[in-house]
Amino acid sequence: MMIREVHELLNKMWEGIFELREELRQELEDFEVEEVGEVFNAYLYIDSRWEEMKYPHPAFTIRPAGEVGATPQGFYFVFAFPKEEITEDFVREFIEGFGRAFIYGMENFLDDFYNYERPISPADVWRKIRESDEEMINFEVDFSFDKEEVKRDLLKFIELARRFNLL
Repeated sequence: MMIREVHELLNKMWEGIFELREELRQELEDFEVEEVGEVFNAYLYIDSRWEEMKYPHPAFTIRPAGEVGATPQGFYFVFAFPKEEITEDFVREFIEGFGRAFIYGMENFLDDFYNYERPISPADVWRKIRESDEEMINFEVDFSFDKEEVKRDLLKFIELARRFNLL
């Protein structure tokens, strides 16, 4: 990759996340949408495995339970809920409702319960979650750099989480 391409990609990430944050801040009146900051110690899913990002990427928090960010792959959102509050029906609807989805624990986050590239049944995902020692479970969805798609699916996710009394 050439320096100009790296430069343009970084600008696309940062400019896009600032714009997305501003738009969501206006649309998510029931939530506290924090300022954009730098996130360190993250991982990207590349070539069917998690790779450490030794560089920061932009993201912002949506309180009480979420984060929206941008990586070289595109935008993402991730929400964390206590294991005892989620249900098998929520897991099933999440898997069925979102294309590029991941489910993983807070402690052992490199070993996911669900990965869209290696799909398993919602019942098997639920069993793995229940048998784990994890206390918090992350629900992540990845996107291209399409802000409208992120906003649409984030609102859909919030509606789903509210139906299950998670937000």
